[in-house]
Amino acid sequence: MDNLLATPLEKAEIDELLSLFPDFKGTVPEEARFWKKSDLELYIASNGQLKPKENEAAKSKSCPLLSRARQRLAELKIGEASSEYVSWTRHRQRTLEQLPGLERPCTPVQTAAQAPAVPKVPVVVSAKGWCGSSWDMDFWKALGHNMWWTCRSRSPAFEHDRKAADRVDVEASPAEYIEYARLLHSMDPDCLEDNALAFPRIVMDGWCPFISTEGGALLAKHWRELTPAGVKDMSPKWIKIFTTVFTMDFMDFFARFYKLALGAPGSISRLHRSNNGAHVWHRQIQGRRLFFLFPPQDTANLAEEEGAAVDHLEGYAASVSSVDIFYPSGKRHAAFAKASAQSVVLHPGESLIIPNGWWHYAVHLEPSVTLHHPFWGIQNRSHFSEELREAFIASKMPPELREVAARNISQIHERIMEDDDDDSDYDV
Repeated sequence: MDNLLATPLEKAEIDELLSLFPDFKGTVPEEARFWKKSDLELYIASNGQLKPKENEAAKSKSCPLLSRARQRLAELKIGEASSEYVSWTRHRQRTLEQLPGLERPCTPVQTAAQAPAVPKVPVVVSAKGWCGSSWDMDFWKALGHNMWWTCRSRSPAFEHDRKAADRVDVEASPAEYIEYARLLHSMDPDCLEDNALAFPRIVMDGWCPFISTEGGALLAKHWRELTPAGVKDMSPKWIKIFTTVFTMDFMDFFARFYKLALGAPGSISRLHRSNNGAHVWHRQIQGRRLFFLFPPQDTANLAEEEGAAVDHLEGYAASVSSVDIFYPSGKRHAAFAKASAQSVVLHPGESLIIPNGWWHYAVHLEPSVTLHHPFWGIQNRSHFSEELREAFIASKMPPELREVAARNISQIHERIMEDDDDDSDYDV
């Protein structure tokens, strides 16, 4: 802690911090004038719970994104952390890969040398020396210095999210998010419930650096090598048809299907299903990430909620579950106990392939980077035209263009449904 020889904070500086946290109920100690400004911010944000002398590890640490996240909470008059995150902080003290609310224990996701051509159950595939293994936080910090993205307290976004704590959004650059993730790892690695409000969790998910010039060149060079062994992905072939019909640049559109999740410890991806019947693979580049998965036949046990598209660059979920998987409500979600879950902690170099229709929840256990990509093949091709329709915002198109787009996509759908060539070595 700063000693009394330090330059004291001005009253205006203290008042400025107090104005950012109107729900603060305590009093500012006299000695707080001699704290670092970041210490006082932490004290006020925690409603007087964390003084520098009580939390030596965090006494003088802050970063721009953490400060903006706290300020955003204050602007929205949020006085408590999201229930989803609080539930995780409590589960964090138990066996991570189990869900006590289920009648049957979680089973581990199976592993294989390569993914099956037609995925039916989740599988983990390991690879050494793949081209993206060096695309860690430091890599993206250097490449993405001029990029900005929206970080959210709950991801993916859902049309019917109403609670303020679930709708916190803060703009950040990759460098800022990486600094934030590492700071939280040093200050609150165990995700303590008492720290939930002082160290708010947001995630940089759905980030698409490949739509930039630098990222696009990277993807153009390596996209074929990114696919986990065994995966049959016919999406590039069908996207090529789409971009040709609509006179679009193939790589510009194709790049939207490769996204990154940068996460701090405790950053969560809610329980949801991938949109438009997609399979999806997740390749872990850095850190560890815990996944829970539920089969399609458990949908009735998961209190499914459906919503329309949300106009966010980072994406949205059309099908989510309202169940708290760690502490399910005995009244509202009694059926959850009957569900069958699989779990896995994904390590760097491992890929998780999730078939269409499967539910998935994920939480970052430490600062981590995951590359994820939805894909379609013969099995789920009937849904792909719905994905293509989302390339257009119908409400912003004149009627005549809407008709042309709808007609063209219908024709593309017919071509896809007639395509029996599942050879993934086609030329795009």
